[in-house]
Amino acid sequence: MSKNNDNLRNEDVVLKTKEPFSRTNILATVMICILGVLAIVTIIMAIVPKSYAVHLSDNNPHYIFIYEGSSTPATTLFADEHKEDYDKLLSAYEKSFKQSSLSALFQKELFNKIEYDYLGTNDKTLSNIVTSNDYVLGFVYSQEQTLYRNGDPYVCEELKYLSQYKDGVVKFKKVWITVNNENGVNTVNFYFQRLASEGGSESSYAILQITTKGLQENLFNTIEEILK
Repeated sequence: MSKNNDNLRNEDVVLKTKEPFSRTNILATVMICILGVLAIVTIIMAIVPKSYAVHLSDNNPHYIFIYEGSSTPATTLFADEHKEDYDKLLSAYEKSFKQSSLSALFQKELFNKIEYDYLGTNDKTLSNIVTSNDYVLGFVYSQEQTLYRNGDPYVCEELKYLSQYKDGVVKFKKVWITVNNENGVNTVNFYFQRLASEGGSESSYAILQITTKGLQENLFNTIEEILK
């Protein structure tokens, strides 16, 4: 009887000894799994790109105006005549809308919403725009372009009463893009110059504003270098 009691006591000691180690192992395993998942998510977010870009056209502009505080361009870059500066500027412009999802999360801009706003027919002029920003880029296309949103032509209901915008679809040949010397993600506005006639001539007013986000420090510096 005493021997059986001794065996029971020994088993009880073993169970009591093993129990805390078992709980510790479980907690350690859970923590390792959580840290592993966080590490994987962080790596993925660091790799997956985040884009704030507005898709203007599959075609590059025929030439680009650079405005600095005046509605008269500080310089004009043609795709063929000024290829080096033109390509450098266009590359910096395209990269300004891209960063990693992790970086966007830290800057609280992971879920940026691109906004489309009708401006009216005689409201926003180039003079208003250039005096409110460090630089403005003017993209000028040789042929009339159609603005797309999510793969479909963008329809602005307010434009349907104007004959040059059939069915409210936004057509353009010129667009103005704001550039500012700010660290981190900042607001970027696109202004679409209003067509004055169905044939495609332009007025001096913007008809539509698109607002998105961008990292413009490198683009700003590229413009500075070109204007030197």
